[in-house]
Amino acid sequence: MSKGRVLIVTYVFPPEEGGVGMAAYEMACSLSSLDWDIHVLTRPLDSPEDHFRSRPYSPLTTLPDTLTKNSARLREYLDGFLKDFRPDVIIYHSWADWCREELLDAARDSGIPFFLRSHGAATNFRSFFRFNYPPFFGLKKWLRSFFQIRRNILNVCRKSPLNRLVFLDPYGTLFKSFDYYCASRSKLAHYSCIPNTFPALKRTAPFFREKYGLSSAPVFTCPAGASMRKRQLLFIRHVKRSRLRHIIFLFLIPQRNAYAEQMEQAIGDDPRFRILYRLPRLEVEAAIMESDAVFLYSYQEQQPLSILEAMSCGVPWFAPDAEALSTLEGGIVLKNASPSALEKAVESLTDEKTRKLLGSKGRRQWEARFAPDAVNQELEQLLFSSIRPEGKPPFASSIVREHLPTC
Repeated sequence: MSKGRVLIVTYVFPPEEGGVGMAAYEMACSLSSLDWDIHVLTRPLDSPEDHFRSRPYSPLTTLPDTLTKNSARLREYLDGFLKDFRPDVIIYHSWADWCREELLDAARDSGIPFFLRSHGAATNFRSFFRFNYPPFFGLKKWLRSFFQIRRNILNVCRKSPLNRLVFLDPYGTLFKSFDYYCASRSKLAHYSCIPNTFPALKRTAPFFREKYGLSSAPVFTCPAGASMRKRQLLFIRHVKRSRLRHIIFLFLIPQRNAYAEQMEQAIGDDPRFRILYRLPRLEVEAAIMESDAVFLYSYQEQQPLSILEAMSCGVPWFAPDAEALSTLEGGIVLKNASPSALEKAVESLTDEKTRKLLGSKGRRQWEARFAPDAVNQELEQLLFSSIRPEGKPPFASSIVREHLPTC
């Protein structure tokens, strides 16, 4: 018996490089396993990897780009689609412009609750400044972003009293996690904080280090796509300026691109760095579990899944003080991205006792806050409160708290 119909809308599905796609995919799988009738609306997609084929897969509809570029035609299509599928609630992932306004209007006219699942809104100056533009234009665009985010937040809430904003973390300042900061300062009635979730990484017999010749030195792994926001080039430069030796820094990159080529040139023949492209999902998980630590060097993150994956199996991490990263446990938050701060963090994580202590703290926080049974219970309560605001769910949640797998 279905608990209700949920339409999940995301501009990327299944995931390739982005955390938004991964989060939408895991939500679809989790809710489907809990007897919700799930349908996914997305852009045209490539064939999913074997890892995604092996898990419960939701029915999906893809909208061609020619349709989404014509607002009137798109609105007409969405009206018909919602009439046929008749969802009880719509969950839209991220602040992307893709179909968002048209879907908001269609949901309002159909009386369907609309949840905007915020994955963070860009406010960092580096998000808007490019070296090929004069600084004034970068500054102007950055300042304008604050007004645009505020306008978007108020617009979602204005469309319908049924709409809700769902954030990843109850944390925000003027310059970090500004969308949550704006919603909380405005004292909006319908917003909540529910993190992303996914099944814990399960320990298997070690094989990754031996397969790729990494068994002789400490390994620190960055499982993230190559991009300016992830700042791998800056990380490489800082390591080269440090005194760090006899450590391997491993980059797991889903797709080779121009930025990755720049990384290769910056690395040259330095034996401290390795890049592995397009690894199967099982090998990515094995790399995380067999690493001494996981790291990011981004200037903008919310709750990066690679860090949460490390926490789920007791692997420590380090990352700059970006967005809500400072609320996560089990790692070292760099107060600034400098060679000295990086060197100090890496040296501390070469100590086994420090790694075990941090790994245990991270795993405990993951079990309490980010594990599927905890997160899905919060999500179901939110769904039921919107679908049946006057009464209780017709039956108890199917979530049963079990012993969580640990490393």
